[in-house]
Amino acid sequence: MKYKEIEDKIRQIVDYFLYICKVYYNQPKVHKMNKKIKFIVIISYVALIASSCNVMKYVPEGQELLKKTKIKTDVPDITTDILSDYLYQTPNNYFLGLWRMQLGFYSASGSDSTKWINRWLRRIGEPPVIYDSLKTEYSAEELQKVMFNKGYLSAEVSTNVKHKKRQVSVLYTIKGNTPYRIRKYDINIPDSTASAIIKERYLKSKDMNGVLFDIDILNEERSNITKILRNNGYYNFNKELLYFAVDSTLGSHQIDCEVNLQQKYLKNDSALKIIFTKKNIDKVTIYMIKDASLQVSQNNMEFDTIYKDGFEIITKRGEKTFKPSAIIKKVYIMPNTIYNERRVDRTYSRLNSVSAIKYVNIAFTENSNGNLDARIVVSQDKPHSISAQAEVTYSDGDFGVKLGVGYKNNNIFRGGETLSIDAKGGWEGIGSLNNLQHAWDYGADVSLKFPTLLVPSTKNFRRRSIGNTDISVSMNFQQRPEYNRNIANAGFKYNWRYNRVNFTYNLIDISYIYLPRVSDAFKDKYLSPTSSIRFSYEDNFIMRMGFGINYSNRRNNSQDSYFTLRANIRTAGNLLYAISNMIGQKKNADNAYEIFHIRYSQYAKADIDYSYNLAASEKTRLVFHAGLGIGYPYGNGTILPFEERYFSGGANSMRGWSARTLGPGNFHNSSGSIDFMKQSGDIKLDLNFEARFKLFWKLQVAIFLDGGNIWTIKDYPEQPTGFFRFDTFYKQIAVNYGAGIRLDFDFFVIRVDLGIKLYDPGYPIESERFRTELTWANDFALHFAVGYPF
Repeated sequence: MKYKEIEDKIRQIVDYFLYICKVYYNQPKVHKMNKKIKFIVIISYVALIASSCNVMKYVPEGQELLKKTKIKTDVPDITTDILSDYLYQTPNNYFLGLWRMQLGFYSASGSDSTKWINRWLRRIGEPPVIYDSLKTEYSAEELQKVMFNKGYLSAEVSTNVKHKKRQVSVLYTIKGNTPYRIRKYDINIPDSTASAIIKERYLKSKDMNGVLFDIDILNEERSNITKILRNNGYYNFNKELLYFAVDSTLGSHQIDCEVNLQQKYLKNDSALKIIFTKKNIDKVTIYMIKDASLQVSQNNMEFDTIYKDGFEIITKRGEKTFKPSAIIKKVYIMPNTIYNERRVDRTYSRLNSVSAIKYVNIAFTENSNGNLDARIVVSQDKPHSISAQAEVTYSDGDFGVKLGVGYKNNNIFRGGETLSIDAKGGWEGIGSLNNLQHAWDYGADVSLKFPTLLVPSTKNFRRRSIGNTDISVSMNFQQRPEYNRNIANAGFKYNWRYNRVNFTYNLIDISYIYLPRVSDAFKDKYLSPTSSIRFSYEDNFIMRMGFGINYSNRRNNSQDSYFTLRANIRTAGNLLYAISNMIGQKKNADNAYEIFHIRYSQYAKADIDYSYNLAASEKTRLVFHAGLGIGYPYGNGTILPFEERYFSGGANSMRGWSARTLGPGNFHNSSGSIDFMKQSGDIKLDLNFEARFKLFWKLQVAIFLDGGNIWTIKDYPEQPTGFFRFDTFYKQIAVNYGAGIRLDFDFFVIRVDLGIKLYDPGYPIESERFRTELTWANDFALHFAVGYPF
């Protein structure tokens, strides 16, 4: 794309923003903001123009700038994104495929390195990539190797280099031709016992006939063979011992492939004996110490040794770490058994799942009997830790401050149990400075986590599952102008992982909500005797249970595409309702049962959430997200408790709206403040798309499109426009678009999103719902958040 075309596109974007500014100018409420907005637009325009011009400034005379590289291939299974990783030279990064912004920043810097602005521009920028013809040749050779390794042994790679105005474009054209496929596949292991294991446990379920001759597939075969043998006692076997003998002279692009042991070992009987001798584990020694470095200087220390269940347990004298039984339960390497690498991996996994353990190391040494002795070092993390946190909040024009302090004991009962105590408090200023009101929120949480499932289960289940048990209690006190509210909570929860799926089961979760003070205005508005939604904001007792799953096919920190699926279901009040019926309990004036003179809730609620993260390129990711939640009150409940009702808007939902300002249905709030009661519902739908582009350093930009809303599942008189109807709900799906900036530091993400309304179902007039004449007060929402939205 020519620079003139780039500049024209930028001018079109800027003209659009200037049009918005013109619309703002006609809005009295935001008249004072016009100058600021225009200033920001002008600065953005200058930055965009500067980043796309003068890119040849630091290209030396007689040399050329690499402008573009492109790969064209007729093999659909091998994408250009994969092939691009093998190029020795690629051009400067293009932002959105339009301009080389980082190169523009670098080119904007001056030659005087003593000036901070020049150093800063060069640090965030990127120097020009000078074209190197040798690297183009190397790249073509590397592409040839890649195609060969993927089974395209007769692939052809050609290059087309274009020079224009000291800039170079390189086109790599790949013609795959007919690929080679495996006709016959065999594994030749020169040991009858090992060979029988492979044929019995592997070859019966493995059909390589017709499979593409792909080196990556064959290397995976080596790993699989090695894994099977090492899981059956062959401790000295490793994949480097194997090689592939292939015959490609058969014609018809077919290959016979045979896995063999390296020739140098076939001629060495003593080496063969070492490789194919199964190893038994004689002794397992577990070192439980606070300092992992003590293992190398143990002769200078005094240690205590105990024997339990066949294990030798060694601890530093006078030092209390873990109970031996607690660690033994996590160890799968058993004394007097054959070596099995799967058990080694599981031992690592189970021990590392205990948060009180800082370090685990497993090593094997050969003893005088020719067998193995296992040595497991378990180092305890710091037993005590204190944390503090502070944050500034901003919600719909109201600023606040939150403070918190926490204490953690990582091994309170010497079984890896974690005791956490957290205290937190916050203040928020509500309203304007002339009429400032205060809202306080403070409380404490105490939780105890056991690194095991405290439940009767089969031995096989305990061996295959990584789990823990959480017991928690908490208190929260809220003081707002409208009311005072106290919430007490207690819970007993199981978390476990089984076959890569995470499960959560809330055996019991009890909440008691008590409102000691409610303002008269709040009572008149929401808590009148005839109000159908008043039960959502009165004293309440909730006893619920729930089950959830969480699965993702993402592997570690892989940059490949992946998906995540979460689902939860919970119910409340069923047991209490059954007991009330059984004992013939009398109902109150509202025709509901009570416990401790408080009405209890009864409902069912289910949520499902799916997201797909597509790696479109090395620096571009496309994320698709869909979420659906439904809650239904029944029996003793006529409406969901306020804490269980859904709301829409905010940094992780519909970003064109502030939190709790969208819906339900066609509801339109003209009061100027959030109506917490009426703007909540029983059904929630979120549909989101986000494109993320990595710029430089830790900086990313994103553009997004959101759709969704909330609805009520019953036709409440106070929420007449929010009732879900199949014939109208699709007309009530709100839509917004926007852009954002992210700072991704791997372990946490700082995010700023600006959402703009596109379709707002809250307007009574159909023509006003498509937002073409935008106002800052009504159609924009700015969000600050930590972490990605989905």
